[in-house]
Amino acid sequence: MKVTFRTIMAAATGAVIATTPTLAAPTSPPRSGTIAVVAADGDQADAAMSAIAREAVMTALGDKGFTILDDRDHAAYIAEVVADRSNVGTSVTRKRGEAPSVMGGGVNIPLKANGTTLVAMQRVAIEVRIHKRGDTATLWHGAAVTVRSGEPSPTLAVQLSQTALNAYPTIVDTAISVP
Repeated sequence: MKVTFRTIMAAATGAVIATTPTLAAPTSPPRSGTIAVVAADGDQADAAMSAIAREAVMTALGDKGFTILDDRDHAAYIAEVVADRSNVGTSVTRKRGEAPSVMGGGVNIPLKANGTTLVAMQRVAIEVRIHKRGDTATLWHGAAVTVRSGEPSPTLAVQLSQTALNAYPTIVDTAISVP
């Protein structure tokens, strides 16, 4: 059997390839690194809520050990934030801060007005999806949801973001409810 230079090189190349570890994309969530926090594509229905949620998620990811970058083209990971709020009905609540009505000439008798009012209830949800830059496969996702009256505040967005990321890096399949 004649051994040629080509045969030796093919065998050597095969041996190198067989012993070189493959650089497959990680299938587990990252523990640290650079990350850009962006609003999910098409999530401009409520720009004010989206901006509040994005800021809250940046803070929560910073607490988890990530380095936040504003440039999605240079960050190793991308965190897409989906902020959603919708009206889900009304609720009866007590009025607060009203002064009682006072009647009478010489004697003041406070009369209470009806102490209830109807308020709109909103379902507010924040979802976070993390993936590698340039890859669409989601490495981690989490969500939190609540139903409250009034406009969502930055404090509520921080609470929902921290709740959504609380179990990180464990993936929770459903949205976590915040009372």
